[in-house]
Amino acid sequence: MTNSSSCDSCGHPHGPWATDRLTMLLDRWGWDAQAPRLLAASSSTALVVVDLDNFKRVNDKYGHVAGDAVLKAVADTLRHSTRKGDLLGRYGGDEFLLLLPETTLDEAVAVTERVRRDVRSLIVHAPTEGGTVRIESITASFGIAIGHPDSDLEALIVEADAALRRAKKSGRDRVKAPGRRSLRVPLAIAVACAACFAVVTMVGDSPSAGQVTASGPAPSLPTVTLSPVTVPTTVTMTATVQPPKPATPTHKPRSTAQVPSSTPTQEPSARAVERPPATTTKPSCPLCDMVNEAVRFLEAR
Repeated sequence: MTNSSSCDSCGHPHGPWATDRLTMLLDRWGWDAQAPRLLAASSSTALVVVDLDNFKRVNDKYGHVAGDAVLKAVADTLRHSTRKGDLLGRYGGDEFLLLLPETTLDEAVAVTERVRRDVRSLIVHAPTEGGTVRIESITASFGIAIGHPDSDLEALIVEADAALRRAKKSGRDRVKAPGRRSLRVPLAIAVACAACFAVVTMVGDSPSAGQVTASGPAPSLPTVTLSPVTVPTTVTMTATVQPPKPATPTHKPRSTAQVPSSTPTQEPSARAVERPPATTTKPSCPLCDMVNEAVRFLEAR
C-alpha cells in the first residue's frame, strides 16, 4: 500500500504482474489487488481518476516515444504530490487511479487541485525525429468519489469516472467532485421558484386581488397629480377638516384631530376619550351628609 513500486509489508519490489513497466506504478491488476484492503481499513477514502487531456495529439505530433516520456513525467508528479501510504496505479493508456485513505472530500479536492497544477507546470524534453522536442502545457482532468469501509470499489470507480467525464465536458484541466454537490444550487432554485409561483397563484386567486374578465378592460387606478414644490426646504400642507358629527351615547369618536374653534371648549384628546366618563356630581345635602357620617361611624365600630 504505497505509491512506490515496493511492498510496504516486506519491502521487496512488486512482481512483474503487479507493476507497470513504463511508469513503475502499480498496474491495473496490482492496484485492484491492494485497493479493497485499503478501502476497508479507512473511515473515509477518496478515489481519484486522472486522464490526460488530448494525449493522442502528443503521439500524433511528436511520436509514441515522446508520449511515453509524458506518461513517465506525469507518473513521477503523481508520486511526488501524494503521500507514501496512498495507492497509485496506471488504469490503462493515459489514465491513472489514486486511492487516498483517511481523506475527506474537501481534503481530496485540495490534494487533487495541487496535482492538477503540478501536471500543468510540467516541461518534458523528449526525443523526436530530427532532435529533441520541448513539450509543455500538459493538462489533465480529474474525477473524485468518496468511499467508506462498506463501499463497493467498482461502484466508486464508476462514480469517479462519471465525475471525470463531467470535467472533460466542462472544458478539461479541472477537478470535479461527486455529482450530488453540483445539484444543490439548482434544486434550491427550483424550490424557490415553486414557492414563488404558489404565492403568486394564491394572491391572484384571492377575492381581494380583483379579477379581470374578457368582456372589458382592466379597471384603471386613479391618477394623482402633484403640484411642484416651490420652496426648496419647507413644504406647507393645507388640510380641510370637516366638523365632527355629534356623538351618540353608544358610539365613541375615533378621530384624534384637534379642530380650532373660537369657543373656549375644546374636543377631548384621544386618551381622554379612552377613559370612561366621570360620574356626575350631585349638589351636597347637609342632612344626608350627617346620616352618612353616622352610618360610617357605626360600621367602623
